[in-house]
Amino acid sequence: MNIDEAREMNIRVERKRHQSGDYFENIGGMLFKDGFLYKTVAMKSISTMNVQPSFDELEKFRQPGEGGDGDMASLSTLFANRKKGHFMKGDRVIVVKGDLKNLKGCVEKVEENTVHIRPSVKDLQVDSIPPSLNT
Repeated sequence: MNIDEAREMNIRVERKRHQSGDYFENIGGMLFKDGFLYKTVAMKSISTMNVQPSFDELEKFRQPGEGGDGDMASLSTLFANRKKGHFMKGDRVIVVKGDLKNLKGCVEKVEENTVHIRPSVKDLQVDSIPPSLNT
């Protein structure tokens, strides 16, 4: 969103201070900063399945001076861990080694060294597959 263009089009733009202390441009109740629409969402509502943001994309939203303890740092860690082969509940997986090779399923639970999956094949009961079989 280009705030200057909005003003040229006679759209009312107000500069307001948010409860976080940051200043935002307010247009019709929507908050903009640096051209981006800001919204508060629950972390649980963010789907990371099949998403691999580039380093530049992660850095674009990092606040200056952010030392790694904000939500973006959490997202960065989440994506870094997923690249290393860590799994999360809801991930769709295919077993690539072992007796269950090519089995497709959905991650149900992740424990320290065990990933529990629910097979996509009906009538097949699989309790767990060690992560070493997934590398």
